[in-house]
Amino acid sequence: MAEFEIRIPRMSVAISEAELLDLLVEEGAQVSEGDPLFLVATDKVESEIAAGASGTVHWSGEIETVYDIGAVIGVIRTAD
Repeated sequence: MAEFEIRIPRMSVAISEAELLDLLVEEGAQVSEGDPLFLVATDKVESEIAAGASGTVHWSGEIETVYDIGAVIGVIRTAD
């Protein structure tokens, strides 16, 4: 079983952090690559972030928390 890290993505070169607004998938849920996974906000925009892999979601991040770009907020455990 492999793990794909769920990270706060870089929205632009000028942005160094983003707020985790909402988790669109519950802990332990199955997702397919490309499914909507979570929402983040920077000072300029809210963005829906898609799953980068298929598998079971396990969160470590908390909503309404500001994270640095690249921070790990969970994993997707794949069947590989």
